[in-house]
Amino acid sequence: MTQDTSQDSLAAALQKPDRRFVPQTAIVLGSVALIASAGVWLYQQQAMEQFKLEVSRQLAANKNSTAEFSQQLASSAKLQEQFSAKLALLDAKQAESLSQQQALNNMYEALTHNETHRALSEIEQILGFASQQLQLGGNVNGALLALANIDQKLAQLNRPELISLRQSITRDIDTLKALPYVDIIGISAKLDNLIKGLEDLPLAIDGYRQGTPAVKASASGTPLTQFSDEIWQQLKQLIQIRRMDKPEAMLLSPEQSFFLRENIKLRLLDARTSLLLKDEASYRGDIAAALRYLEQYFDKKAPQTATSIATLKQLAAQDLAIQLPELGTSLAAVRSARTIAERAKQ
Repeated sequence: MTQDTSQDSLAAALQKPDRRFVPQTAIVLGSVALIASAGVWLYQQQAMEQFKLEVSRQLAANKNSTAEFSQQLASSAKLQEQFSAKLALLDAKQAESLSQQQALNNMYEALTHNETHRALSEIEQILGFASQQLQLGGNVNGALLALANIDQKLAQLNRPELISLRQSITRDIDTLKALPYVDIIGISAKLDNLIKGLEDLPLAIDGYRQGTPAVKASASGTPLTQFSDEIWQQLKQLIQIRRMDKPEAMLLSPEQSFFLRENIKLRLLDARTSLLLKDEASYRGDIAAALRYLEQYFDKKAPQTATSIATLKQLAAQDLAIQLPELGTSLAAVRSARTIAERAKQ
């Protein structure tokens, strides 16, 4: 029975299949695949179209951007050209301004050098005059005033090359300020007053001629007592004994008295001249001679004579031996500065 079954199966397997039993699955799958392929193709076509559209839009946008950029670039180029033209104009104006400034600087330097040269010449003259006044007349205050004016002029010039000159002027000012003060004008005024008052001084003989004033009788007492006092006073005035230390003072004639006064005046005038010349020895000798004449021939008890003698003693004690500077350093400095200014001008 088994063998029969196997044979039936083999026979069935060897039989030709029937056409109407072709499987429908393959057709369905093929159709599905075809439809899917068509769908994919359509999707791809749509995606491609969309991509093309997007690319076209981007290209159009880029084209617009490029055109706008080109426009901006052209505008920038135009602005750059305008800026370059303006810059060139500014450079030209700056060059012209620099040229004008250089010309002005040259003119200013020329004017400054001329002003400096003129100021130095004036300063040299002032210094020379101040030095002469200082040495001949001992006018310290005048020299200080001149040096102060020079220092003010140098400050106004404000030139670096004049710093050494200004330092020299400052040192001379400090030196003059440190000197002991001698009142030349005051001493001269005292000598003039002595000369003017000499005519009013009484001689020694005049004092003796005046005598001792009579003492009036006392108003008290009896008339007899008053009469006796008056008689006694008159008797005392008849005979007077006085001591004369210098008898030659009593022997002066009017002509000699005149020449005595003139000699004293000459001595005082010589003392004033010696004062201005800083000749201390001659000054002291003339003052001592005038003092000796007053004490010997004039009435020392008279107030005018006592005052004159006291003044002469005060003048005799005045110290005139002061070493005054010559301002030579400042003169050399200003001459050197003027020489340098002349060379710079050339």
